[in-house]
Amino acid sequence: MNLRCNIDEDVFSFTIFLTRLLTGLVLLYVTVGCLLFYREFLYNATAIGLPLPVPVGLTVLVVEMFLALLLVLGWFTRPAAWLSVLCTAAMGVIFFASDLNKLYVALLVLLLAAILPAALLGPGKISLDYKHAVRRAQRSYRG
Repeated sequence: MNLRCNIDEDVFSFTIFLTRLLTGLVLLYVTVGCLLFYREFLYNATAIGLPLPVPVGLTVLVVEMFLALLLVLGWFTRPAAWLSVLCTAAMGVIFFASDLNKLYVALLVLLLAAILPAALLGPGKISLDYKHAVRRAQRSYRG
């Protein structure tokens, strides 16, 4: 039996765009929340014994904010998604002060499920990565 899966490229790209957009907005929301309550966040970073807790904690938050913006824009999508997975895990460990309860694990799994399509499949047509690749291809075919 020879079955083929026909995928509409435009619908696929729109789905990836929505996934990137919503995940990026959730990451921005969480990061801004941690920045607004920075004292508690940095206290937790100190409590779990991080070396240089203030610079490390603030670095994780700032990097996560830029990665979320890169995901929303679709620029360097795959590296941004993979690094966002790591930064989100680190931010979650600091935020929950290494108390891995069931809710934290469930939220992290849901966030990973949202980031993985962009990390594995790429940004889709609605992204700066795609527009840059088209310009690069047109420049090389001009002769």
